Parts: sequence; structure tokens; C-alpha cells
Amino acid sequence: MSNKVYRGKEIEVYFDSKKCIHLGVCVKGMPQVFDLNKRPWVNTEGASANEIAAHIDTCPSGALSYKRLSQES
Repeated sequence: MSNKVYRGKEIEVYFDSKKCIHLGVCVKGMPQVFDLNKRPWVNTEGASANEIAAHIDTCPSGALSYKRLSQES
């Protein structure tokens, strides 16, 4: 597994490049969080933890995953 970790205040985002099928669901659907032209390319403060988690759940390959660091309602 080749996970990269992007840690925010309320959520940790994991990216496994070996699983990614490059459909662009992440960058097209939430460009304020996922931007391939920026480093790091994942901005965990670009949206709420709930919004990021819901969007990650739409990743077709499972290359993106997350862990909640707080109990946001």
C-alpha cells in the first residue's frame, strides 16, 4: 500500500496512488479540496470534514479514504 496522508484539524485524508484509476471524480467534484496544481494537492481545510468525507465516499476506486479526528455533527 502506498498511502499518503493529508492531516487536517478534523479529518485525515489518505490517498493510495496504486488504487487510483484517474477518473477525476475528486478534482472535478470538489476542486477547493482536491487540486492537482497545488502542493499539497489535498487541502483538508477547503471544506468541512462532513463535506470532504461525503465526497471521498464517491471515489470509484477507493483510492481515497479518511479518518475523522473530531466528532463533527
